[in-house]
Amino acid sequence: MPEDIEKANELSAKKSEFSNWYSQALQVAEIIDKRYNVKGMNVWMPYGYSIMMAIKKFWDDLFQKDGIKEMYFPLIVPLEYCEQNESWWEGFKNEAFWVKGLEEKKATHILRPTGEPAMYPMFSIWIRSSNNLPFRIYETVSSFRYETSHTRPLIRDREITVWHEIHTAHESKEDAEDEAKKHEGFYDEIWEFLALPSIKVRKPQWEVFPGAVGAIEYYSLMPTGRVMENGSINNLGQAYAKKFNIKFKNEKGKEDFVWQICTGNGARLLAGVIAVHGDDRGLVLPPNIAPIQAVIVPIYSKKDMDKVIKECENVKKELEKECVRVHLDLRKEFPGSKFYDWEIKGVPLRIEIGSRDISQKQVTVVRRDTLSKEAILNNELKKIRTLLDQIQNDLLKKAQENLDKHTKTAAMKTELEKKIKGNLVKVGWCGSGDCWDNIKEIAEGVELFGADLKQKKGTCIICGKVSNEVGYVARTY
Repeated sequence: MPEDIEKANELSAKKSEFSNWYSQALQVAEIIDKRYNVKGMNVWMPYGYSIMMAIKKFWDDLFQKDGIKEMYFPLIVPLEYCEQNESWWEGFKNEAFWVKGLEEKKATHILRPTGEPAMYPMFSIWIRSSNNLPFRIYETVSSFRYETSHTRPLIRDREITVWHEIHTAHESKEDAEDEAKKHEGFYDEIWEFLALPSIKVRKPQWEVFPGAVGAIEYYSLMPTGRVMENGSINNLGQAYAKKFNIKFKNEKGKEDFVWQICTGNGARLLAGVIAVHGDDRGLVLPPNIAPIQAVIVPIYSKKDMDKVIKECENVKKELEKECVRVHLDLRKEFPGSKFYDWEIKGVPLRIEIGSRDISQKQVTVVRRDTLSKEAILNNELKKIRTLLDQIQNDLLKKAQENLDKHTKTAAMKTELEKKIKGNLVKVGWCGSGDCWDNIKEIAEGVELFGADLKQKKGTCIICGKVSNEVGYVARTY
């Protein structure tokens, strides 16, 4: 661990000072180092990057098992590709990092802000007939956007790191819709793997990509009561295919444009985990993504040091047999200092072993999520694996209960105004843009960010008409 990572004596209170808490937690838990001298670009530290790679491995396995192949496309995108979709280009032109050589007078390239302009010109080369469909690929890369507003690590960066994009092309609208359903299934598994409940909404037509058929977005409820967008599934219809000339000939020789789906997310998944599960002591990691699931801390005096360390090594070997990711902390520091470090890093279990434990043929186990302590006999160390599974399940249950607790309903605007502080609120909505915009006037940062996919009937909270949509309202990041 680099010596220059500054340790805080005490973290800010998570709920009342979330912004400070979040910033401190990322630094002292060694997730990233923000001191790289470019705004919105950070250095991933080994501990943080190993957590992110555990998340990436899960989505790699998930996508590839379903037959989606991993690829890589260049970082630099020529303007001629960008200009093929003028509406996309107008939306990203001002956010682009422009690229030119030293001797060039004018920039002719940009760093990719999204994958489409790099990928789709190649799709038009590769896809020629129905034999080439469905075409299903993904990449995990960085994207770059010149954010001029306030940046927040892993949430709003100029370099959007460890970002996956799935892009697929299909013969028919129905095939594309079936693909989008598969992607919903992927995300159901990702949320469970992270012990992170999500809010899934359908975006109104004016909020989706120009020409697209529709979009589903996911949100995480943060400790401040705000919600953070955390991934999207976009049914592009044939809009991008028409811009990039992605055509195929069917079995009858008739030429048509493909139907496309794109899905993306990345480090915001980890931001959600940190924000939702952490506490005033630091991170609380779900065992599924913890690089170290159990840390062994020996507690000894000079006279019994060798005996205690030997016992710790034996326990470590036994836990490794149970496929527990375990670390033995042999640093020459006081146990209390070690406890503090591993609590900040969110290690799910701490195992304390001293002479008393050895005499009683046991280990003392402390859960990070509840800080509860119990003794486990040496001949029952398999319980550690079961305990990790229990922590994983308990974290999901606790997070879901918190989401449910802070999800309110309101039938009138005055009721919404009272309930919106610290909560997200479900309201009836007629589906109109005027009523959508009217809700933004309730308070700064408040918006109706999407419609419930299941609940349909209600009375519009703004105009009073019988509504076909139930919307979610909250302050957003």
